[in-house]
Amino acid sequence: MGSAVEPAKTSVAAATTPSAADKSGWGLSRQTLLGLGGLLVFVALWKASHFFAWTGAGTMPDPFLLPETLWDEWSTGRLLPAVGSSLIHYVWGLGLGAALGMAIGFAAATNTVFEASHAYLARILRPIPPLAWVVFAIAWFQVSHAGAAFVIAIGVFWVNYFATYAAIRGVDPRYYELARAFGQGGWWRQSLTVTLPAAAPGMMSGFRTGVGQAWMALIAAELLGVPGMGQEMNSAAGVGAYEAVVIYMFAISGVYALCDFFFVRFENWVLQWRP
Repeated sequence: MGSAVEPAKTSVAAATTPSAADKSGWGLSRQTLLGLGGLLVFVALWKASHFFAWTGAGTMPDPFLLPETLWDEWSTGRLLPAVGSSLIHYVWGLGLGAALGMAIGFAAATNTVFEASHAYLARILRPIPPLAWVVFAIAWFQVSHAGAAFVIAIGVFWVNYFATYAAIRGVDPRYYELARAFGQGGWWRQSLTVTLPAAAPGMMSGFRTGVGQAWMALIAAELLGVPGMGQEMNSAAGVGAYEAVVIYMFAISGVYALCDFFFVRFENWVLQWRP
């Protein structure tokens, strides 16, 4: 028995241990080196585009000036307030849009009468982009956090609505048969013990997509005057400060990456029952 087990352990260790070819002299993996190389090539092309004015003189920011610009935005007190302002309507819009999308998507997927009663309405409203609602957001809420949250919520709503609907409709019917066999026959009980657990991965995937969708709708809303990073980008572009525009673009990317990081941890906690 011992001789049969030892080769298996050896083969597993060999498969999981990086080979010498996958490591550089500094202990970096080949994948990491390729990623860093890609970044260097990108920055080199960016610098060349600025130096040779491939996109027009003065329209391409100098990548080497970004650290100085970042310090200027930070030290003058513009960066952090803009990030904080954006987060206010981002959180409200994301939360409301996701909650309503999941709730109505759940109702549509589990109730045929409700689904039929609003099916045509959903097909009419779904293709309308969130930016088209900015006019009404300003008319109803003026230029405010509530107006921006309204626009964000619309974009997030449809993502979560269809993700929830598809996830619930994709639940294996045999799960319900098994639940009835164990006395879990009521709609409410099956919803809690079968529908929601089985559909949770798909619903979480939709919510994660909404996390990114919310940022796209947020910047579109802020470009029209709502305080936040989008407004700062618009103001900087108006005076030709394109380095500052890039700083806020990277700030959006960084905040999104942080939001996504925490959501993945939350998702793993919620779905810890998955193999």
